Amino acid sequence: MNQENDSKLTKNDLAAPIILLVLVFLAHGLLIPSLGYYWDDWPYAWINHMYGPSGYPDFVALDRPYSAWIFMGLTAVLGEQPLGYHITSVALFWLCAVLFWWVLRSLWPQHKKEALWAAMLFVVYPGFLGHPQAIIYNHHFAAMALYLLSFIGMIKAIQAKESHKPILQMVIWHVPAIAALFISQFSIEYFLGWEAVRLGIAFIVIGAQRLNWRARVKNSVFHALPYWLASLVFVTWRVFIFQFPTYQPVGSGRAGFVLHEWLLSVLNQFLQAVFVAWKRAFPQLTSGEFGMPFWLGYLALIFFTSIIVFIVLGIYNRISTSANEEHHFQEVDFGKSALLLSVVGIIFAGWPFWLTDLTINIRSPFDSRFTIAFMPWVALLFAAVFNWVSKARVCWLRAVSLVLLAFMIGGSTGYHLWNANFYRHEWRITQRYFQQMVHRIPDLEPGTDLVINDLRALSLYQDDSLTAILNWTYAPDNKSQDIDYMVHYLSVRLGYEIPALEPGLPISHTLRSLQFTGSTDQMVVVYYQPPGCLRVLDGSRGYLIPEDFPDPMRPALALSDLSLIKTDTDERATPPLHLFDEATTETWCLYFEEADLAAQRGDWGRVAELGDAAFDLPDQTNEVTELFVFIEGYLRANHLDQAWAVSQYLQERGGTRYDDAVCNLWRAVEADTAGGFDPGFNLEMVYATFCTSD
Repeated sequence: MNQENDSKLTKNDLAAPIILLVLVFLAHGLLIPSLGYYWDDWPYAWINHMYGPSGYPDFVALDRPYSAWIFMGLTAVLGEQPLGYHITSVALFWLCAVLFWWVLRSLWPQHKKEALWAAMLFVVYPGFLGHPQAIIYNHHFAAMALYLLSFIGMIKAIQAKESHKPILQMVIWHVPAIAALFISQFSIEYFLGWEAVRLGIAFIVIGAQRLNWRARVKNSVFHALPYWLASLVFVTWRVFIFQFPTYQPVGSGRAGFVLHEWLLSVLNQFLQAVFVAWKRAFPQLTSGEFGMPFWLGYLALIFFTSIIVFIVLGIYNRISTSANEEHHFQEVDFGKSALLLSVVGIIFAGWPFWLTDLTINIRSPFDSRFTIAFMPWVALLFAAVFNWVSKARVCWLRAVSLVLLAFMIGGSTGYHLWNANFYRHEWRITQRYFQQMVHRIPDLEPGTDLVINDLRALSLYQDDSLTAILNWTYAPDNKSQDIDYMVHYLSVRLGYEIPALEPGLPISHTLRSLQFTGSTDQMVVVYYQPPGCLRVLDGSRGYLIPEDFPDPMRPALALSDLSLIKTDTDERATPPLHLFDEATTETWCLYFEEADLAAQRGDWGRVAELGDAAFDLPDQTNEVTELFVFIEGYLRANHLDQAWAVSQYLQERGGTRYDDAVCNLWRAVEADTAGGFDPGFNLEMVYATFCTSD
C-alpha cells in the first residue's frame, strides 16, 4: 500500500480532532466569557469603532501593510464585543492544532499516536502567554494556519505522483499552497524560519517512492524550490523595499554591540523557549493572589485532565496499533526523522526575531509572542523523545513515559487556566480604573495629555492601549485621525514624546495612522495603584500625594492643570458600557472620586454628604491620604465632630506621619471661615493632638 493511501484519514482518525478540540477548550476556553481586551486589542477595537473595517489598511500600513484582511474580515462579522474574538481565537488555534496533526499524520501515517502526542503538546505549550489577547492573535493564528496549509499542499502535490494525472494534480496542490504561503508571510513574518524544514518534509514524503538517495534529494529540492522562491520574493520586499520601519537589524545603530554576548543571549532564549517553559507544567504550590477556591479548581483541572489524557492516550494507542497491524503499514523510523525535523525547526524558528534584535521572554505576556514560531517543533521534539522511551523493553518505563506525557499535558492545561485568570483579574482592574476616572473626571478638554504612573496592577496594558480606552470614553464620536486625548507613561515618554517637564513645550505622538498634538501646558497627572483609589493630582497640596507616589513623577505635578477637567458638565463621559460592567456606587473609591470632584468645584456640603455615606461602608480606604478630602469637606461644611473623627481615624491608620498636614489643614480652614469655627468645639484638643511640632 503506498503512502498516499496510507495517509488518507480513516474513521479512527476523526477522534484526534475531537480530542484536540476538548483539550483546546480546557486549556484556553474555560474563562473566555469573563475576558476582555488587552494590549494592542484595544487600539484595534477602537479603530473598528471609529472607522469600521475600512480603517485597518491605514492603521497597519506602518509595519504590516498586507495584514489588514484578517482584522477587516473578523470585525465585519463580530463587531465590538470581546467574546466573539475570543471564540474565533480558540477556533483558529484549534484549526492550527488539527493542521499540524494532519501534517504529521501525512508524514508518518503509521505513527498516529505520535502525531496525536505532538498535536496535544502543541495545544498546551506553556511558553506562550498571549492566548487571551484575542484580536491580535487571531491574526497570528490565521497566518500560522495558512503556513501549515502550505505544508499540506506540498505534501499532497508530492503524493500526486501516484495519481492518474500527476502533473495536473501537482499543479492543483502546489498553486494554492504557494498562495497560502504568500498570504501568510506578507501578513506576518513570524513563521519565515519554518522554510528550513520544508526540504526535510519533502524528503520524508518522497521516501515512500523508493528512490535512490540522489533522486530523493533532487525531487525534494524540486518540490521545495517554488516555496523558497516565493519566500525569496517576500524577503526581498521586506528587507530592500519595505525595509525596517519599526525594528532594526541586530547591531545597527546600537553602540556597544558585543557579538558573543548577543549569542549567549540567543542561546539562553532558545533554552527558555524549548525546555524551561515546561517547568510550568508543575502545579503552583500556593494560591497566590487568586484565592483558595480558584487554586483548588486549578489543581482539580490538572488532576482530571491528566487522568483523562492518560486514559484517552491508552485507548488511542491500542486503536492505532491494531489499525497498523490490520493494514500492514511499512515501518518508517519516526524517531530519527522526527527528531531531525524538530531540531531544524527549533534552530531556525527564532531567527526572524533574533536578527531584528527582538528578545524572546517567556515571562512576558508580550515578548513571549515570539515562541509561537517554536510551538510545533518543540512539540514534535518531545513526541520524538516519548517515542524513543515507548520502545523500551521494560514495561514499567513505557508506563511511566505515558504518565509523564499525561502529566505534562494536564499540568500545562492548568497553567493556561492560571494565566487566563491573571488576564481576567486585570480586565476587572481596567474596568475599575475607568469607572473611577469618569466619576473624578466627568469630561475633559480636548488636547489633554494624561500623564500616569507605571501601572503595576495593569501590566497587560501599554499607554497606547489606555489611549484607545480614554478616547473611546471621552471622544466616542471623533472620527478624525487627529485624536483628542493621549495617555503617557512618564517613565517611557519623558525625553521623547514629552520633551521635558517645562511649560509651553509641544507634545506630539503618532499612533500608527493617528496623531495627537498637545502641550505641556495641557497635562493632567493621574495616579492609580490598587487597592488605593484613582487620584488626580497637582502641586498645590502636597499632603494629598499618596505615600507610594513615585519620586520621578513629582516634577510633573507642577504642570498638572486640573482646570482642564470640566467639573460642571451636564453629561458625564462613560466608558464603553457594552464592553465594561455597570459600576456600582456602593464602593469607597466611587464615593471618594465624587467627593474629590465636588471638592474641586468647592461644593463642600456635597463632600460632607458623600463622606457620611462612604464611612458607613464596611470596606473603607486603603490609602490614608484619601481621607484628607473628607476632613476638609467636614471642616468647611462646619461638621467639626465628623472632621475630628476622621482626623483621628487618619492618625490611627497612618501614625503621626501626617499630623503636621492635619494641623495645617485645620488652621487653614479656620482662617478661611468667617468668624472662625464654632466656639463650642474644643479646638485645643485638636491642636494638642496634631500640632505637636509647634
